[in-house]
Amino acid sequence: MLFHITHHHDETTCPSHDEEAGNASFGAVLTSLEENVDQVIGAWVDAPGHDFFFVVEANEVSQIFAGLWPIIPAGTAKIQPVADVAKM
Repeated sequence: MLFHITHHHDETTCPSHDEEAGNASFGAVLTSLEENVDQVIGAWVDAPGHDFFFVVEANEVSQIFAGLWPIIPAGTAKIQPVADVAKM
């Protein structure tokens, strides 16, 4: 199943001001998702807006939670199941 994930944090929780924290969180999240979900379809960022966007394929939401683990403390995520419009 496909899921669209929007992760948002704000300037007070943004780890980009600390290189070590940034590498351990947002620098590690794509690898973590790739290790935990079936497939990462795409990943995008609106850096000034503090928003990250991912489209992943997973069988269980627990895979997504595990993949997002590095960035969970920084903000909140909205996880929505989505379908391919062409196939619908």
